Amino acid sequence: MVMGLCLLVYSLGHRALRQSLKPGYQTIQNQLGKPTATPTLRWVFQCFMSIHL
Repeated sequence: MVMGLCLLVYSLGHRALRQSLKPGYQTIQNQLGKPTATPTLRWVFQCFMSIHL
């Protein structure tokens, strides 16, 4: 049940990320440096790992 809840939260985050990029036709660079309009949430979290307070 916990795993199902985690997958639900992850998919909702995925959807929110992609919907926020869609109206402005914005893209994010993927691991290869190419722009993509459908990034994974895991990749975006990895981008923020390098930010330190």
